[in-house]
Amino acid sequence: MQSVFAHEFVATITKINDGDTLTALVNNEETKIRLLDVDCFETKNNARARLQQQYYGLSVDEMVEKGKQSRKILKKLLKDHRYIRVKWEKRDSFGRILGNVYLDDIKSAGVIDVNLYMLETGGCNKYLPKNEMKKTKHN
Repeated sequence: MQSVFAHEFVATITKINDGDTLTALVNNEETKIRLLDVDCFETKNNARARLQQQYYGLSVDEMVEKGKQSRKILKKLLKDHRYIRVKWEKRDSFGRILGNVYLDDIKSAGVIDVNLYMLETGGCNKYLPKNEMKKTKHN
């Protein structure tokens, strides 16, 4: 079976932007990487934040606090790791790589799927396009 991902690379983590976005050195260039199919709450009030507030019925303060918690969880997960493995196919409208991020975990001799980890433990949700979020409210 052939992979749906067109590209795979190893990168050096330089910054955790929020719960679903990080910056890494890719070919000696800082590049933002967005976790594919993951939507963590925003850490500041922007257009996506307002959409999340409306969809999930949250106040600005609640949403920002959830966003900060997601970022803390990702930072904690990555704190002992310098490198990530990224599988990706495309970039978003902001030029970020949309991909699946993996950690080779020496302690467990396994691989951690960062996207899945953040969905299961990071207070994040499955990504929904804004047109879907505008149609309905979360139950």
